[in-house]
Amino acid sequence: MSDAIQNLGGGGAATPWAVNAATAASYVAVFAVSILGGPLASRVGIRTLLIFGAMTFPINASSYYVNLKYKVQWYLVLGRTIYGLGFGAWYVAEAAIILSYPEEGRRGSYLAIWVMSRNLGQLVGGSINLSRNIHNAKAGAVATSTFLIFIVIEALAFPISWLISPSDKVKKSDGTQVKLAPKRSWSEEFRLLWASLTHRRTLCLSVYFFYSYFYGGVLGTYLSLHFSVRARALSTLIVPLGIILFVFLLGLVLDSQKMTQRRRAQVGFVIVMVPTIAAFIWLTINQAHYDGKSTGKLDWTSAGWANAYLPFYILQITGYMCQTYIYWLISCFSDDVTANARNGGVFRAIEAAGQAVSYGLNSKVQRVIISISINFFLCMLALPGCIAVIQTVPLYREDAKQVQPRQDQQEQREQEQEQEQEQEHSVDSKNIA
Repeated sequence: MSDAIQNLGGGGAATPWAVNAATAASYVAVFAVSILGGPLASRVGIRTLLIFGAMTFPINASSYYVNLKYKVQWYLVLGRTIYGLGFGAWYVAEAAIILSYPEEGRRGSYLAIWVMSRNLGQLVGGSINLSRNIHNAKAGAVATSTFLIFIVIEALAFPISWLISPSDKVKKSDGTQVKLAPKRSWSEEFRLLWASLTHRRTLCLSVYFFYSYFYGGVLGTYLSLHFSVRARALSTLIVPLGIILFVFLLGLVLDSQKMTQRRRAQVGFVIVMVPTIAAFIWLTINQAHYDGKSTGKLDWTSAGWANAYLPFYILQITGYMCQTYIYWLISCFSDDVTANARNGGVFRAIEAAGQAVSYGLNSKVQRVIISISINFFLCMLALPGCIAVIQTVPLYREDAKQVQPRQDQQEQREQEQEQEQEQEHSVDSKNIA
């Protein structure tokens, strides 16, 4: 539902500036929680993080509703910030699950199912958006009743979240259990967190993490400034359809057993980045033409609608493909829930920082060509680091232990020492008896 609201462009408001500022505050909160992902997951558990995140969901839609109906912007900022704290916890939990639960050979398809599930929510939201706004071919804000429906749906998340099993109760389809690390002290958790932050792989991928969702504020502003209300509502329906299809196809490529894991990483990266770069060039040319001019709020009946909308549409799809690919790439190096919560939390924190900067920038800079150019620059800047990491991906999944980061190696040594101590204790007990 949150993505459906965001895909309205400016959260459905007539102008995007206040919504962009509130969303920037939200992602600052997401960053603060996500960066502590490893320690939080270790101490309170994945399920608790999911429940806490779900509890804050209805506040999200309610903040948009109050802003549109009563023009109360302080609640928009406060509500989005509270939601950001919960969403940060949700970010960490879903990252740990998506990185750790799938079996080898099914990681790509599991990732695709996850993304499709998120976008089925968008399809529902998009259907609501279009049905409530289909007759509004003018510029302006969407119908406020749209958000009342969103509030009801988001409120369902909290009771449903209690149905999710704790990680230690989960069994994979091949009969194996999810790998869990022992609980550690806060100081040890923060030491491992620092090791993850400063690891060479994290540093190489940091620009790609920062870039991965930077497009949210940029494209949302582009959509809200150039398209009619019902064209924006239509976008919330057809964007998730494209995402579901193309992410599913990407998942098939990433799971292909005809290629080594490293070759799949290389092919997947090309599939994601080639259309992304082409669409950025197209979008930049469009905005250079629109800059300083009024597009007249393009409707789907307008002559220039397809040319203006298609690069936006491609970037929305490749944005989710980028997210799917990053998760898959990270999962190539570890399969432990706590380590993946830590690594996934670092990824989501850096990504959230990128979104906070993006929405903050788009709340102040009203020349969209500047925001698009910055986004395009980040895309190109991320390429060298990604390529460097891709070349270190193990050829096969079982080789992942050879390239584990320092903290993963430490965890493995600690587990081996604990097993040895347990064996020694067992022998001593028998001797005493």
